[in-house]
Amino acid sequence: FRRKIKRVLHLSTQSIKEIGMAFILIAYNNDTSAELHEFMESCGDSVMQYCYDKQIEYTQLTPPYLTEHEMMSQMEEHHICFIAGHGDDDGIYNETDEDVISTRTTNYNFQGKALYCVSCCSAVNLCPSLMQVGLKLYVGYNDTFEVRGDYSPFLQSALSGLKCLLDGDDAKTAKEKMNQIYDEQIDILNQENPWAAVCLLHNKESLVFQGDENYSI
Repeated sequence: FRRKIKRVLHLSTQSIKEIGMAFILIAYNNDTSAELHEFMESCGDSVMQYCYDKQIEYTQLTPPYLTEHEMMSQMEEHHICFIAGHGDDDGIYNETDEDVISTRTTNYNFQGKALYCVSCCSAVNLCPSLMQVGLKLYVGYNDTFEVRGDYSPFLQSALSGLKCLLDGDDAKTAKEKMNQIYDEQIDILNQENPWAAVCLLHNKESLVFQGDENYSI
């Protein structure tokens, strides 16, 4: 889903535990006026539930706190950021079309960490920019991220690599497992909704893992 000119979001922050550094920052655009806000909220809910089940500490970041300032402040205390939001080649944006993470933001707090995106096109320019400041692992897409019909196969595919990483897999293994999940879901959709299968295949072909393939979080 590409960057849109108008978006309005409602955000809150929370964590499972108050003591110690939270492991993952879970950021998403769930404003009711945002296109595909239900899908983005489902992404965030799914990741939070997975963390809860695995007893992984997390922090939630949603509007109106989905800002560059909050993102960079939070990344001082997290190992990995997951974000679902509208984007383009240069970054990912909030409900007021302001940069949350982009080639224009100050991104040094991502040094030595990982970024996992469900958004359009951010692999094009944002990924190389973050690699220059020392990002260890980027997962995202170099083209539009498509959603059609039932959300479930798109959620399962897009989040499968993150769940592997949270389970301790290295980047190479996570990528292999993620591609396998994509293939399985595409095969299922080919029987149920061929047009949706085309969209899911597009997402798979646009998927980018950038960084040390032996890196784990």
